Amino acid sequence: MPENGIRSCYSQSPFQIMMLDDHGIISTGSAFYYESELGDFFLTTNWRNLSGRHFVTNKLLDNKHLRYPTYILAKLWSRRIKGSLLPGNSFTTEARRIDIYKDDEALWLEHPALGSLCDVIALPVRREEDCPANFHVASNKISKERIPVIPGATVFIIGFPRSIGVGAGLPIWKSGYISSEPFYDVVIGGDLSDIGGMSGGHKLPAFFIDSLTREGMSGSPVFANYTGSWDIKDPYSEPDWSSPGLFESEDYWLGSNGKEFVGCYSGRIGTNEEGAALGLCWRKDVIEQICTNGKPAQNPHT
Repeated sequence: MPENGIRSCYSQSPFQIMMLDDHGIISTGSAFYYESELGDFFLTTNWRNLSGRHFVTNKLLDNKHLRYPTYILAKLWSRRIKGSLLPGNSFTTEARRIDIYKDDEALWLEHPALGSLCDVIALPVRREEDCPANFHVASNKISKERIPVIPGATVFIIGFPRSIGVGAGLPIWKSGYISSEPFYDVVIGGDLSDIGGMSGGHKLPAFFIDSLTREGMSGSPVFANYTGSWDIKDPYSEPDWSSPGLFESEDYWLGSNGKEFVGCYSGRIGTNEEGAALGLCWRKDVIEQICTNGKPAQNPHT
């Protein structure tokens, strides 16, 4: 870890995106790379960022000028600027155009079952060849570490709130807490029911996060954090403290701190949830489903 350099590899994962049309910038957001189990590479962010629409109501987010993105710019770390190699080993960020439509057809993939009701997309891309090797590593490949991901655990949402970054393009870490059981889907827009959970509404493969986030963080990678002792092969197993060799086992971490990529952040989602200061984290298995079995998106404006 360099004292006078970037001190966390997690800061090197996300990047800022700008949504534009022919008149200029409409909004900004966050994104990251994801590598599927098949080895394919994707830019991952929220559906709302590329469509310019709310994923539940389908209304345009820019309700004043009624503009929506026709392409994006991604601020990526690079050893080249405008095609010219920088001197020595220096590098910085440069906004690179990424098309999201071709012949009026959307280029991203959506959830195979939920479609645009899932606020996560995967856009097939190639990793920039002039990007330094330690930058923009796929968020799910930074570490193979597994930790107990439990309610009340701290999470870090790493992105660009209100377009704020540091240095040449490093993100901001916002902390929060897992505020629902992560394995169980959430229901938004539902009503109180006397049997089971909430009735009606939309059931979504995500969990709630309690965090004071801001616009511009939509599409950020989310990393859960855990401090304690756990079995790294089976983080949800109960330790047998009487087991011989437990304290010498390489599979059991004692008094350690670990992080695990858990999904993609999506901001406030409805009147009830917004009032409760709740955002969504779409689980990482949802992203995998989109990348390996996703369906081509429909143009949301036709």
